[in-house]
Amino acid sequence: MAKFNFDKRKLEKVVRQAAQAKGDELASQLTSDLNALNPGVTGRPVDEVKVDVQKVWRRRMQNDLPEAKLKEFAEKLAAGGTVRVTAVMK
Repeated sequence: MAKFNFDKRKLEKVVRQAAQAKGDELASQLTSDLNALNPGVTGRPVDEVKVDVQKVWRRRMQNDLPEAKLKEFAEKLAAGGTVRVTAVMK
């Protein structure tokens, strides 16, 4: 019977890199989706924009965006700005 040896640290590194790449891809998609709300949300009340932002987030993530980020993104978009989503791997 043949022995199979692998380096656990190298495997963990490869898995982390793959997870980060997928996270970066998803963050890029979310950034595009959220920024696509403009110009339609520019000048609208932040509370209304929050509803639209949450819909976009839920469609991609199947969960809610935390209130602090939701408010931050809605304020930027309502003011005509853009947002940037980043992936942080723990």
